[in-house]
Amino acid sequence: MHFLRCSFAEWTLVRPRLLRTRFGAWLVLLGAALIWLGTRGADPLGIALHAGALGAVLSAAFAAGSAADRAAFAIALTHPTTPLAIACGRWLAVVIPAAALAAACTVAAGGRSTAGLAGIVAAGAVAGCALAAVLLGGTGAALVLFIFMALAGAIPPEAIVGVAEPGAARLAVASALELGPALWRYRDVAAGDAGALLHAVAWAMLGVVLASGVVRRAARQAS
Repeated sequence: MHFLRCSFAEWTLVRPRLLRTRFGAWLVLLGAALIWLGTRGADPLGIALHAGALGAVLSAAFAAGSAADRAAFAIALTHPTTPLAIACGRWLAVVIPAAALAAACTVAAGGRSTAGLAGIVAAGAVAGCALAAVLLGGTGAALVLFIFMALAGAIPPEAIVGVAEPGAARLAVASALELGPALWRYRDVAAGDAGALLHAVAWAMLGVVLASGVVRRAARQAS
């Protein structure tokens, strides 16, 4: 119970940023852009997946991307909490807005409930990856991940390397899409694929563990 209280405390610290910073406005703009694409014939499942993934990256940038956030970890750890509890709380702060965005965009685009579920699953997986990335690289890492997810996240790896001489850059992108959290894989969640769901859960857990390690290291450096 103490662990859960500590994790929830981190979420309550980040929650006011939805209204007091540009975070909420950016989420609304992202949702409006995706809904507009839906009115132009975009696939509702694709809309839900992009809403979850891009919303998670955006949320991570605002929840943990600033230097002040990383500097505050040393102060937080002087209280009865742990790096893992802090990481879980920040992950929760990233997932909740992204999942809400995925659900809202699914409804607006006329998608099925399975599409919304896939978007939420994508939000959880990308949130783990994005949280660890922004804790290590700040908002610059979030920008790179956002562009990557927006442009290449839904493309299967075989479509990228399916040329005579793919080159090192194509191989690197295809490897990232094969191993990392990618939208092409999480499309199968809507079809009930347990493997895709387990992949997302694994990335969410891995991201939280990596983030807790970064929190511990940042606290040591600050002290």
